[in-house]
Amino acid sequence: MLPPVTSRPDYASPRPTLLYILGFCLVWWGIFAATRHYLDGADMVENYAWGMEWQWGTNKHPPLFGWITAAWFTLFPVGDNAYYLLNQINLAAALGLLALAMKRFLGWEKVLTGVVLTTLVTHFGPDSGFKYNANTALLPFVAGFMWSLLHALERGRARWFVVAGVFAAAALLTKYYALVLIAAIGLAVLITLRPPLAALLKGTAIVGATALLLASPHVAWSVRHGWPSLHYMHEAHEISGVTGDVRAHVVALAGVLGFSGVALLVWGASLVRLPASPPGEATRPPRLGLAIVSLSVALTMLAALAQGISPVSSWLIPALLFLGWALVDLTPAGVDWVRLARRVHAAGWLYLVLAMAAAALWERQYRAYPAPPAYALPQRIATDATRLYHDAYGQPVEYAGGTFPLPYVMSFYSPDHPHGLYGFDLAGTDLAQSPWIDARALESGNRLALCGTLAFGRADPSCPATARALFGTPDQARRLVYPVYDPKTRRRGLQTYTVLMWKPRRPR
Repeated sequence: MLPPVTSRPDYASPRPTLLYILGFCLVWWGIFAATRHYLDGADMVENYAWGMEWQWGTNKHPPLFGWITAAWFTLFPVGDNAYYLLNQINLAAALGLLALAMKRFLGWEKVLTGVVLTTLVTHFGPDSGFKYNANTALLPFVAGFMWSLLHALERGRARWFVVAGVFAAAALLTKYYALVLIAAIGLAVLITLRPPLAALLKGTAIVGATALLLASPHVAWSVRHGWPSLHYMHEAHEISGVTGDVRAHVVALAGVLGFSGVALLVWGASLVRLPASPPGEATRPPRLGLAIVSLSVALTMLAALAQGISPVSSWLIPALLFLGWALVDLTPAGVDWVRLARRVHAAGWLYLVLAMAAAALWERQYRAYPAPPAYALPQRIATDATRLYHDAYGQPVEYAGGTFPLPYVMSFYSPDHPHGLYGFDLAGTDLAQSPWIDARALESGNRLALCGTLAFGRADPSCPATARALFGTPDQARRLVYPVYDPKTRRRGLQTYTVLMWKPRRPR
């Protein structure tokens, strides 16, 4: 049995926690919808392009978050604001499940404190709180695994271990890093709760069998395609000697502390001159949240070392979901938890007010630019390239290639939503690893190639020649030219894109 939970009448209700989660997610959705004029340069358009194929893998990640993206946009119009909403609903689900997991040990005043401190991690707000990708998509599945595992250990019923296995499979089908988190959670539960051995073995067997069964189609796909996700991981995070490896580990850990800085400051400041709790506080619960965060960081660093790759702080975004819980565990005994919750709760809302003010100033500055930055052009490029193809042939674009990530930009923003190639710079690798997308596209006549970059003043001179070598001589070539502005250098210029078009093989 888990230890009993007590809560003083001031916070005996979950309402403040639920209202804060709702307010936090709505405020950040409003900020991003009103002031962010472009999606992430690669990740988010990639998700959509992968998801629209409904296959069991991609050249980078397992498929689940791509499927969720594609399913979302069968319900909502394809666009930036709906994408930001998807991420906020994803985050709300994660925070809600986290609150339910914490409540198994803590009163609502401690749950509220932990949830608010978690939301102050800048990964969940100003840094990448808009971005639905493999890291953020993991959040509700990891929190759900934690909640259902605790529920299963308390109830001792097989069906709850099955639920935990479903969450574990969903996490694995989102990102392989979930293995590290699942291991950290399991070890933390073992160390802090010390469940009976029989229940532990039974639960582990049920969770493992359920997860393996649900993930087996992806495993089969990966074997057939040579585990492209693992190849990508090693190619993208290759180390350069012992010195580079040590530096990468230090930078990753420093990044985690930096992104946690606001939460740590609010927690520390809220403890200043805090009166003692009235007598009668329950026995201190096990420090499960602290154990999860500590083990997650340690196992992540060790896994990167074992794999010979350089870690990055963004891998620990799912682990930081438990930071607030860890800070609750670290809070000195004897504090007045109701007053601490009030201080932290007020700081959370103040943080949101300051974020709205900062966003308004940012938007005012953006509107003063004499021209849009190059990185804010994707939607305009995609619609203009589609218009050129429609004007020339009167048919939709079925397939797009070109400089990465422009083909995926076409997949997302073009009204035709064509299939996209990863990029001509890695065309050979992509064609070999992704035949379920590109082999079909090579047989299509309704295709174009979009060459250029989203970096100010940079072009991709090799792209047209590579496109001709791969697809043959194009029927037409057009140029799109846009006035742009670079906020870093305060320079204006022209950004040029080449559109190569191939005539449809059969008129419709």
